[in-house]
This record gives sequence, C-alpha cells and structure tokens, in this order.
Amino acid sequence: MNHNTPECHIDATDQPIASPLDSFAHLVASLRRIKLKQARLSKERKEHEKVIKAALAAMGATVGTVAGVPVVSFDSTMRIALDQSAVKERYPDVARECSDISEVWTFRLLDAA
Repeated sequence: MNHNTPECHIDATDQPIASPLDSFAHLVASLRRIKLKQARLSKERKEHEKVIKAALAAMGATVGTVAGVPVVSFDSTMRIALDQSAVKERYPDVARECSDISEVWTFRLLDAA
C-alpha cells in the first residue's frame, strides 16, 4: 500500500528502511525538548485541574468564577459507546462484516542512543 501526502510518498514494507536525517538533527533535538516540556506541562495542568475540580465538587458547583466571571466548568454528560468485544462475542459474523482495515502511519520519536 502507498501512503501519499503532498510531502511524502512512502511504500510500506515489513522491514524498516533507515535514512540519514543529519540535516534535521536540530529538529529532532527540538522535538525532544518540546516533548519534555509537554510532559511537564501536562502533569501541571492535571494537578491544577484536580484541585479546581475538588473545589467545585466541595461547593456543589459546576461553574467556577473569578471576580464574578465564569472561568471554568465541570459537568457530566452521557455517552453511548459500542462494546466491540461484546459484539464480536455475540455476533461474530456482523463484527467481521462491519470491520474495516486501514493503514495507519505513526510517527515516533525514538529514544536517543
């Protein structure tokens, strides 16, 4: 199968094909720094959200305000989800008939050697 985007044309194979990216080393280094920053910021965001959610829950509120202006909300919604395992178990023919196989490309920043 081919993966065609305006920027690249790659034939997928079972074996990885290595290519030197020395001229892009600065971008790889920058990506590593960005990922570290993202991880720290994500952790900080989750900690802040946890504290604010707990404060809202303690007050029985779903909207939080600062100086009378709404700045955060925390409420629930209902979601309908299809249990794929149950469908495969109870209706294997339907599951096979409705399955779709597609190629997915995943970019990974590999650990530095």
